[in-house]
Amino acid sequence: MSLLKQPGWLRGLEVVAGLLVMVFGVLVLVFPGWGVATLVVLLSMGLLFAGIGAISFAGFSSLSSGLRVVSAIAGIISLIMALLVVIFPGYGVLTLIVLVSLGLIVYGFSRIFLAYTLKATAGWLRGMIVVVGVLDIILSVVVLIFPGLAVLTFTVILSLALLVSGAEMIVSGAIGRTWLGKIVKTIGNQ
Repeated sequence: MSLLKQPGWLRGLEVVAGLLVMVFGVLVLVFPGWGVATLVVLLSMGLLFAGIGAISFAGFSSLSSGLRVVSAIAGIISLIMALLVVIFPGYGVLTLIVLVSLGLIVYGFSRIFLAYTLKATAGWLRGMIVVVGVLDIILSVVVLIFPGLAVLTFTVILSLALLVSGAEMIVSGAIGRTWLGKIVKTIGNQ
């Protein structure tokens, strides 16, 4: 079976977005004294780049339209949530954290849907994508369920979710998502 690799621009976008997501997540962990509002804005910047990475799937015409649509919608919702936090930083910190959490939940579900769609792909790659999606959802839901936790704890939890998502994006872009060829081949055989 011949494998189709992502175009270079898409791989590059995914690696750069993943690196930026991780940088913002690390900044939140390393400098907790910057003030919670600043940390939340950094988290939203990480979510912004994760959303861009999700939207990039829409540009790959060989993918199924369902996968492209779900990825684009999840990316747009993530972008909207992240932009609301960046544009309106004067809202209460808890409101900002809730917006980032909701954006990460949507992003997590899009990862799980992606893994579900990749039936012909290597098990370890599908597993990694599912684990990232589930972790994003669980950590974000913990933030939403326990509003009594300290706000700094929220930012640390969300930062960890961003670090995991960024690492998955980097690995995915670095290997070139050779599973795309398997999807195209599977779709072509139907």
